[in-house]
Amino acid sequence: MRYSVFDLQVEDIMWFGIDTNKMIFVCTSAGCANVPEFVCESREINEQICDFFMNKLKGSTTEILETNYENNVLINDAVKLSQKGVFCFDAVIDDVVHANEYVRISSPSVPLCFEELPDSIKSVIKNHVVNVDITATKYLHVSHAY
Repeated sequence: MRYSVFDLQVEDIMWFGIDTNKMIFVCTSAGCANVPEFVCESREINEQICDFFMNKLKGSTTEILETNYENNVLINDAVKLSQKGVFCFDAVIDDVVHANEYVRISSPSVPLCFEELPDSIKSVIKNHVVNVDITATKYLHVSHAY
């Protein structure tokens, strides 16, 4: 089932992408940041990808926190994912300059590369490429699906 415009406005959607250097990153939309078409195409595929990274992939490195998120549940997920090699971004809120964008909140000490993923995940995430060098950007902008 496809994510609708309404879904994007009321759900904090977690989605994964690949940068131009084949590094893995995750974004959480908070109901306000842009969500790309490749995510909106299938809720089931997005949930399958999230389940793999959140529950099946094992940690192998340490995280680098890049923001202060005291008392925020999201920081626990960001730490967990960065310990698995994933760069983590959250929706920018209350910033006119970066409206609808994402800001990096944590990074892995050793990034996870697309080639390291199992074939079953590579086949579903291979088209989730965003034209950005995730290691060199603090703010991420993606085109909105709608």
